This record gives sequence, structure tokens and C-alpha cells, in this order.
Amino acid sequence: METKVELKFKGDDKFEINAFTNDVKIHVDKKKEGSPATGANPLELFLSSLAACVGVYALRYLTTHAVEFRELKIEAKADFSKDTPSRLVNIKVNVHTDANLTDKQEVFMHFIRNCPIHNTVVHTKEVEINLV
Repeated sequence: METKVELKFKGDDKFEINAFTNDVKIHVDKKKEGSPATGANPLELFLSSLAACVGVYALRYLTTHAVEFRELKIEAKADFSKDTPSRLVNIKVNVHTDANLTDKQEVFMHFIRNCPIHNTVVHTKEVEINLV
């Protein structure tokens, strides 16, 4: 199954993403000094995608294995590189939960590290960018 999104420039450093698979629109912009942002910037979207993917897999594990929990929070953070090429470095994803995973922690971590966004980041060497 192909996943497809389209990004359209809307003017004034603002873009709109159409996610065709789910018919969802997301607004993206670059915050300008003195004006509020109307959407996440691309780096925040990237980290959000990673955190959401880990969160979906964590939830799937906990519910499939009937592990009780009340809290599940995923935090993704990174630093912007100081050298070239421009990129995020020191990417960290922290999973906070009150679930009792004492004897399941290793299996749980293996399961959530298998989310497709994490796998893409870890295993993709190149992304093709074309002018069409």
C-alpha cells in the first residue's frame, strides 16, 4: 500500500499537507518573529511522526497483552546539527508509562522499536528527491 502526502505552498512561509490515505489536512509553517505559528514546523512534524508511531506501537503492545496502564506519554526530542549537512542529531524518544513491564520490558522495547518510522530512519540510506 502506497502512502502519499502532498504539500502545497499557501503563501507567507505556510504550507498545507494533504494526507490522501486518511483525507486529513495539516498546516505547516515556519514561525516568523513577531507572529504566531499556525502549524508545526517540518522538524516538529518529523519528531511528532516518530513519537506517534512509537506511541501507536506501545499502545498496541499494552492492549494486545492486556497490560493495565493509565498513563502513556511519548516524548521525542533532538538537537539541530551545528555542522553540515543540516539535520537533526541526538534523536531521543522517551516512553513514559505506569504499566508494570518488569518482566516484559525487553520484549516491549523490541516491539515499539519496530514501528515503521523508526525502521525508516534507521534503515534508509537515501531518499530520492526529484524535480518533475
